[in-house]
Amino acid sequence: MAYTGSHQQPLAAWLDAGLAAHRQGDLDRAMAAYRQILALAPDHGPALNLLGTAVLQLGRPAEAVPYLERAARRQRDDPQLLANLAQAYLACGRHGDAVDTFRKASRLAPRDVHFQLGTAAALAMQGKLAEAETMLQRLAVRFPKTPAVWLNLGNALRDLKRPHDAIAAYGTALELDPAYLDARNGLGSMLHSLQRFTEAETHYRACLKANPQFALARYNLASVLIDLGRFQEAEVMCREIVAAEPASSQGHRFLGAAVAHQGRLVEALACQRRAAALAPDDPRSGSTLGASLMEVGQVAAGRRLLADAIDADPESPSPRQLLSTQLLAHGCLQDGWIDYAGRPAALRFREKYPHVELATSLPAVLDGSRACVLREQGLGDEIFLLRYARVLSGKGARISYRASNKIASLLARAPFIDEVLPEKGPLPDADAHLLVGDLPRMLGRAPSSALPRRQERRIAVMRDFAERVCVYWPPVPSSIEIEPAQDRIAEVRVRLAALGPPPYIGLTWRAGTPPEEQKWVTWALYKEIHTASFAGSLKGIDATFVALQRNPAAGEIDRVAAALGKPVHDLTAYNEDLEGMLALLDTIDDYVGVSNTNMHLRAAAGRSARVLVPMPAEWRWTQSGRASPWFPGFTIYRQSLQGDWSPALAALASDLELNYGGDRSSTPRWRRHP
Repeated sequence: MAYTGSHQQPLAAWLDAGLAAHRQGDLDRAMAAYRQILALAPDHGPALNLLGTAVLQLGRPAEAVPYLERAARRQRDDPQLLANLAQAYLACGRHGDAVDTFRKASRLAPRDVHFQLGTAAALAMQGKLAEAETMLQRLAVRFPKTPAVWLNLGNALRDLKRPHDAIAAYGTALELDPAYLDARNGLGSMLHSLQRFTEAETHYRACLKANPQFALARYNLASVLIDLGRFQEAEVMCREIVAAEPASSQGHRFLGAAVAHQGRLVEALACQRRAAALAPDDPRSGSTLGASLMEVGQVAAGRRLLADAIDADPESPSPRQLLSTQLLAHGCLQDGWIDYAGRPAALRFREKYPHVELATSLPAVLDGSRACVLREQGLGDEIFLLRYARVLSGKGARISYRASNKIASLLARAPFIDEVLPEKGPLPDADAHLLVGDLPRMLGRAPSSALPRRQERRIAVMRDFAERVCVYWPPVPSSIEIEPAQDRIAEVRVRLAALGPPPYIGLTWRAGTPPEEQKWVTWALYKEIHTASFAGSLKGIDATFVALQRNPAAGEIDRVAAALGKPVHDLTAYNEDLEGMLALLDTIDDYVGVSNTNMHLRAAAGRSARVLVPMPAEWRWTQSGRASPWFPGFTIYRQSLQGDWSPALAALASDLELNYGGDRSSTPRWRRHP
């Protein structure tokens, strides 16, 4: 339509006023001016375009689309207008329309790389990642000096699960523009995904140094601090995030993780409830809340939420892993073993050894069959899970076991193992090659329900009790038994006698790989208790104390001795000599500490121990109580749900005083516990 002379002057004035306000960031005043124009000239193309663009900038794409579509019908040859419309389509999830519209803009301006980048981005969001990559590779040849091309290529390669290629692309973008923060954050995220946490932290911090308001880098930094095990530092950052963004579900979820890893499970639950309330449709928030509920004993409610998360994203391993470990911790063993097949160690084994054909079930006839059982986890897990290989042997199978070299000589004396295989080397022929961690599921009974998970969950709404009413079901096999070498026992007795009179008490205050040294984030396997508090609970106990701590820090044993007020003798070298350690653990009167390989060896020697269990508890120590069915005779001292060790350490001190107080001469020198 043509505008009359009486209209042209106010239209131009309002357009100039709107543009001036738009440039100053005053979108409300700008939109008011554009609406004034449209009141007089409803089909005014520039006003429609600018109003639609302003509405889009305010995060209201559905409202922006009609304005931009009307403008595009009036200004068919404006590529920037078409690009604005395509961006609005993208924000509305109309990816196919976005692809078509970006392509129209590209045909009008074939030398403008940004319209072609928009096409590639829309293809990627449409799920056509291979097509997007092909287009971006071509653009990288045509526009090799354009950092945005390499950034988008890195994003496509990231989504194609090719992290090393993505790192190279992000790196090229940064070579071209070292200040390109999106590329630096992308590089950090890829390093993060490869467990290169320290490098990732460096890039996230560089982003925040350049732009303290870069929210995505701040979230990523909080996440990597958690992965580095710097939980207190992560907590501080997460509190800053939620203070600035109270409605951030992810911020509350990360804060919950940071405090949970410090043992404050009640506080963590409150954070996860808030996160889930802010994002009720986010499966990650639901699964994290479900696990948090189960950790504090609300099993039925937590299990339903984890089942919901699995329904929402059946391909994600995380909610299945969370559900599995929580079910095992609460004694729902056979149900827990089902999803234990997706444990991280098993996934890593399959990725590392894709040529090994692993059985998913046992042969129909076990008597006389040959099973090659393969380790997949740490030394303690090997010893722990081999109880199921003994069950398999009892059913008539001949067992070949690939062991860690450090315990191969010990396992060679296990009567149920027919052949101990070296840690590396070819695998023998067998009727089945099995991961040792899969044996509990294969040997167990049928799961509690053959119904689909969603239907099972609906039924669970009507009954808030476990499917299996027995406290631990099915009953668990006892630990394997390994007889110490008699010559090593004699040697250990002589050495202990030189240190002082009985009773002899072994001490361990830390176990697992420290977070900064981990290649994989396995927090439940890293345990530590403050040495001064630990040693303080042992004061007044009249015993000879020996340190069995693996890799103690310089001066650490002396600090424990100072807090204890008496000598602590260093026998830590036995951690590299497990034949000697088994003999030592068989010989000492008591063993106190966090769960580690030595606890499993102590059980294999037929002895008991006192175990300090941090929260959240590793599943084999269960979620509550002073005993675990896996370690009969062991006494558990638990950190509270609020993260407090005081009650546990007080109970430990009381029990030790009861057993070892008074006249030392009344204590038998070589006691063996049942």
